Amino acid sequence: MFRKTLANNEMTLIDLKKRISVFLLLALSLIHCDNSPYSLRSNEAEFYYMANNRQAVNRLAPLMYNKTDSASPVERFKLVHISDVHVSNWSADNNCKYPNNLIESVVFANQGEVRINAMVATGDHISEGKKPDALMYLNSFYTHLYADNRIPAFPCYGNHDSNMSERLPYEYLRSAELANAFNNRDNYPLQRPAGKSYYYADVKNPMGGTIRFIALDMTDQPDNRYNTMKEAVFSQEQIDWFAHVALQEGMTARHGVIILTHYPFQPYKEDASTFLIDGNFIHTYKLFPEIVEAFRSRTILQKTFQNFRQPSDTRSVDCDFRDSEGQFICYLGGHAHTFAVLNVEKLSNANEQLLPQRMILCTNQAASNTGVVFNSVHRENGSIASNCFNIYAIDSRERKIYVVYFGSFNPSYRHDEFPVIINY
Repeated sequence: MFRKTLANNEMTLIDLKKRISVFLLLALSLIHCDNSPYSLRSNEAEFYYMANNRQAVNRLAPLMYNKTDSASPVERFKLVHISDVHVSNWSADNNCKYPNNLIESVVFANQGEVRINAMVATGDHISEGKKPDALMYLNSFYTHLYADNRIPAFPCYGNHDSNMSERLPYEYLRSAELANAFNNRDNYPLQRPAGKSYYYADVKNPMGGTIRFIALDMTDQPDNRYNTMKEAVFSQEQIDWFAHVALQEGMTARHGVIILTHYPFQPYKEDASTFLIDGNFIHTYKLFPEIVEAFRSRTILQKTFQNFRQPSDTRSVDCDFRDSEGQFICYLGGHAHTFAVLNVEKLSNANEQLLPQRMILCTNQAASNTGVVFNSVHRENGSIASNCFNIYAIDSRERKIYVVYFGSFNPSYRHDEFPVIINY
C-alpha cells in the first residue's frame, strides 16, 4: 500500500512538473514574440504591400457581385485563403517576432473595400524547431492571425505543426498541446468538441443561406504512434464526428460546405505526379472524400478503411445521408507550396451524375520556405515578390468559384489566365 501511494504521489509530481513546464514555455513565447497591434514594419514594406494591395483589389473588384440582374446586383461570398505560413525565428518574411506576410493578409482581409466574409489558414502554421521555439512560433501565429482581426478566421493544422521532424518525443507537440494552443484564440463561434482541434462554423452568405466551414485535424492521435510530419492520421472519433455531426447537425438546404485540410486528397506518388509529396494518409486519401460523396449523393456509406502501416488499426464509416441537406462546394488545402486546382478521383462510390469533387491548393505564404518540386513562382524576401495568397469570390447561385490572388504569382503553371473559374 505504501509503495502504491508513493507511486501515485510520484505520478502526481511528474504531472505537476509537466504542467509547470508547459506554462513556462507558453510564458516564454509571450516574452520573446512581439504581440503588438497590426502595422507594417517599415516604409519599404508599406510600399510593397500597397502595390500588391492595389493590384489585388483591382483583380477582385469585377468579381465581387453577381450582376445578372443589373438593377440589383448580389454580393458574392469572398474568402481569403492563406497556407504554409511557416512562422519561425529565422524566416525573413514570417519571423515570429513580426510575421509581416501573415499580417499583410489580415490587413488586406479587413479593409472595407473588398468586403471579405472569412479567411482560412490551411496548415503548416509553423516551421519545426526545439519545442520551446515551436510553441513560440505557434503563439505568434495565433496572436497575429486574431489580434485586431474582425473577419472570421478558421485555421486547421498541417504536418509541420506537430513538430515531429525527428524521432525525439520530448520535442513533439502532441494533439492535446495543439488543441490547447488554439483554445480560446478564435474570433468567431465554433462548434468544437472539447479538447479537439477539429470543428465547424457557420458564416452568413450574402447571397443567402450559410457557408459551413469544416476544419479537419490531420494530427489527431492520442499518442505518438504515427509520425504526423509524414503521415496524416484521423481518429475514429473525428471520423464519426465528421459524418454524423459536421455534415448533418443543423444542416439546411441553403448550406454550402467548404472543408479545410492540409494534405491534397490524392495518392502519394514518389515521382511527384500528384501534389501529395513527402507524406501519405495512413487510412488512404479516399476516406473523407467517400463520406463526402455519400453526402453529395444522399446515400448510405458502410465501409472499413485499411491501415497501410498497422493493419489492425482500421477506421470504419457507417453513415446515412438519405435525408440530408446542403451542398458541397470544395476542399481547401496547401502542402505542395503551389497553387493548383485538382479533381478528387478514383472514389469507390463516385457518382457519375455529379461533377468531380474539387480541391484548391494555396501556395506557401513564407517565401523563405520555397517549394522544392512544384513552386515555379518567383519569390524574393523583402520585395513585392515576397507574399502570396488566394482570394475567392464564391457564387452559390451560379455554383462557381472565381479565383484571383495577392502578391507574387506565376500563372503559367497549370493556368494561364485569371480569374480561374471552378464549377461545383
